[in-house]
Amino acid sequence: MPRQGLGHSSVDIYNMVTPGTDDPVWRNKTSGQLMVGYQQTRSNFVLFSQDATDAEAWTKQNTAISTTLYEAPDNSTTANAIKSNTTGSKNYYLQQQSLSVTAGKTYTASVHLKKGTLGFGWLRAGDGTTDYSAAFNLNTGAVTNTSQVLSTSVDAMDDDWFRCSVTFQAQNTSSNGNVIVFAQIDATDNTPNVAVSGVELLYVWGWQLEENSEMSAYIVTTNAARTTTETLNDTSETWDFDSADLMPEADPDDDGVWEILANVVLNGDYEELGSELVTNGDFATDSNWTKGTGWSIGGGVAISDGSSGYSFLQQTSVNILNGKTYKISYSVTSYTSGSVEVGVGGTSNNNIQRNSVGDFVEYHTSNGTNLTIISRNLIGSIDNISVKQVDPNDRWSLGTGWTISDGKANFNTTGNSTIDQDLSITPGTTYRIQITGEITSGGLKLSNGSGLGNDGSIGLPLDTLYTHDGGSNDIQIRTLGASVGYLDTVSVTEYAIQPQDV
Repeated sequence: MPRQGLGHSSVDIYNMVTPGTDDPVWRNKTSGQLMVGYQQTRSNFVLFSQDATDAEAWTKQNTAISTTLYEAPDNSTTANAIKSNTTGSKNYYLQQQSLSVTAGKTYTASVHLKKGTLGFGWLRAGDGTTDYSAAFNLNTGAVTNTSQVLSTSVDAMDDDWFRCSVTFQAQNTSSNGNVIVFAQIDATDNTPNVAVSGVELLYVWGWQLEENSEMSAYIVTTNAARTTTETLNDTSETWDFDSADLMPEADPDDDGVWEILANVVLNGDYEELGSELVTNGDFATDSNWTKGTGWSIGGGVAISDGSSGYSFLQQTSVNILNGKTYKISYSVTSYTSGSVEVGVGGTSNNNIQRNSVGDFVEYHTSNGTNLTIISRNLIGSIDNISVKQVDPNDRWSLGTGWTISDGKANFNTTGNSTIDQDLSITPGTTYRIQITGEITSGGLKLSNGSGLGNDGSIGLPLDTLYTHDGGSNDIQIRTLGASVGYLDTVSVTEYAIQPQDV
């Protein structure tokens, strides 16, 4: 049989709307017979995808797009530069709005970027209510500070260009969706301080928004969205399905791969972190901190001389929320005696006392709104303090005894307690549920007898199929009485045809 996945564009192969167009293998709705298609269709919904000078399509903030053109990744002279047209700490961005997206569908937004004076691009797509974004380092290609996305990708190209993308599942139906790029000095600063007007901040080219679970080949557009239809090659004499061969090469090196559908669980690996909340966490300047007796800042560190016994170094405007969990990292760079604690909230938050040189990572649930460093007769210095909220978009609802830290959902319960998340799933559709982790004591069950799951106990790892029965739309994992352990990953994917089904 041919490889599954050639030209696939996130279309349910059991319920094809246009048979034989969007997937090489599809099921006839009437007869149920598996059939073969020969074409794929792809669309780019962004208008004027490589002409950011068009004033109707593109909105600029503190930014000018001149008519001067630059060499693009395809070696044509069609790339634009995002230039500053004002000075100071500003948002410098380029945006296109009025793009239509549909709740529950998966989209990928992409753009080609090249560093200018600034070395980071923040790519964001929106559905009119929710934003989906990531920061791209245009020196290294690294991706950080993702928010609400299913996945990201970066393709390094010639002449220091990168093609960057974010893939997301729209949570809202809107005709006011958008794509936007901020020119940034680093991954978190979207208001860089630009001293001169007319500076070339970033180079941009080749925007694309497509209904797809991954970035596909770029499609040029002008004043309207553009759809392409491409014929799939039929060159293989090795594989055959109803006398139709769809292999793209005569002698394939392997049997290909079956498409992996998108995980509808958000933050399924419990790794999502919010943006950096600390200002001047590297103590580069003697500012932003309220220093108690015995504290000073100099030489790129905060220094305690131990003279006060019990003294605070604080930031009170860090947007810490009471009751939320935060990842705190910091370094003790020198140590003579005493101890130091770092915590969020009040001063009696069961912080961990450190009395040695080292790099430390801690997770604390805030009981207040301040960042507090406590010296207990400390003679030493600290540096590189970072505070980021765990699960910042509240993907998961946590019952008593559940916490998220270090990329895991931990449970230590004295009775039945749940962790759950609302999903965009369809009644009557079969889903594959995969959960990894460890149960140290007690047990777990999946759901509450409706929606996805049953009332029976489960073991870990779990890999099973459930058909959504029209009940609850959430994934719910419940402890069975007193239980201890953790979840590492949770995945729910629409069940697609597998080789053994053919």
